Amino acid sequence: MKRPLRSRPWAKAAALAALAAVAAGGLTACGGTDGPAASDGPVEITIGNQPAATETARLALFDSLVETFKAQHPNYVVTTTEDGWDAQTFSARLAGGDLPTVMGVPFTEIRGLIERKQVADLTDAVNELGVTDVLNPQLVDLVSADGKTYGVPTMAYAMGLVYNRALFEKAGLDPAAPPTTWDDVRKAAKQITDKTGVPGFAQVTTNNQGGWVLGAETASRGGSLVNDAGDKITFDDSATTDSLTLLHDMRWKDDSMSPNGLMGALDLAQAFAGQQVGMFILQSDAYRPLTEQLAFPSADFGFAAMPTVSKGDAPITLSGGNIDVVRPDASPAQAKAAVEWIQLAELGKFTSKDAARADATALASQGSAVAIPGLPVVKADAYEQYLSWIADLNNVPIDNFRPYLDKVAEQKVQSEPPVKGQDIYATLDPVVQAVITDQNANIDALVSGAASTAQGLLSR
Repeated sequence: MKRPLRSRPWAKAAALAALAAVAAGGLTACGGTDGPAASDGPVEITIGNQPAATETARLALFDSLVETFKAQHPNYVVTTTEDGWDAQTFSARLAGGDLPTVMGVPFTEIRGLIERKQVADLTDAVNELGVTDVLNPQLVDLVSADGKTYGVPTMAYAMGLVYNRALFEKAGLDPAAPPTTWDDVRKAAKQITDKTGVPGFAQVTTNNQGGWVLGAETASRGGSLVNDAGDKITFDDSATTDSLTLLHDMRWKDDSMSPNGLMGALDLAQAFAGQQVGMFILQSDAYRPLTEQLAFPSADFGFAAMPTVSKGDAPITLSGGNIDVVRPDASPAQAKAAVEWIQLAELGKFTSKDAARADATALASQGSAVAIPGLPVVKADAYEQYLSWIADLNNVPIDNFRPYLDKVAEQKVQSEPPVKGQDIYATLDPVVQAVITDQNANIDALVSGAASTAQGLLSR
């Protein structure tokens, strides 16, 4: 995850945590740290998550957007800060009135924040400004409750199949037509191993990522880790056991899976970058650390939609990301100003060609990936238009993501567990490890035991 936000996987690995700053550069938040503005005075907001001074191009773009925002709204008193989300200090800062008026929070936090009334109702502002009209409807559902809207999704990741296009070619597979079902994944993994001697598939298993990826595989089969309310464990079913059985069979029957049962994110990244892994499940943003930090050839990176059980099924992707929310004591005027800033700074590139190209230029000048296809926060047609606007500036090989992009409009989205997600993932890490390291692992018993432990955590 990449973060300060907890919902992006590569930043979970300490060795890749430095990528979080780059990834979070586009996150913005606004707020008035002095409390709600008076209705008859100027509207005061503080824009947070200002890029660090070392991100010169991103900072310059941010400053330019701030100046544009001020010019558009001369009655707003605007200040900026690098301040942003911190799970450890959020409640205390909220109680002390020391939060930005708007800030980015992980998907995993939004349900609890809504239930605890720790975020403002933005329904009037987003409706008046037409924000929800351009957003991906499935993501709008994640920030809605009782017919009201409590946040604006600004970034989302999608889980899918990462694969090495060069190894596909060596194995006689078509890199433009990667596996679409789990049976296809198993066949391709064995063919890669048989033809190249390289493990066709690998899976991260430590630091809660084993459970996280297993959760994505469970979701792809129609299952889930928890119910919608987040208070009941639901992974003690065939969707999870079938996912684990596939891993077991690739490891012990086909000998096509990496035998490393304690594989961390860095281990997996290094193995893949070293041409020692054919495929794995993760989010599309894996492209960034692989190509920017580990020198993996961008031309060899492939990304496809999550495999399904049967051909023709709509893919289901587990997703997380960033949602901009407004502090609960903000005035209606401040809430509207905050949403106006989000429109300009976060969503502007999807509605304005000039904004799209300015953002792309800033990223490219820093040597950063410009537009890594993932789960669009806007509707599919708007996202495709955005990609066309920056096609000549984008340093990411979009065609390599086409097996994913062709499924974007039809894929279904399942959010990460809204309560104690990391704790739930942690209960499943040893289950995945056991299946990879013990040929005689009792999958049903392992899953049942993990479910009981996880339910105990939820019930506390």
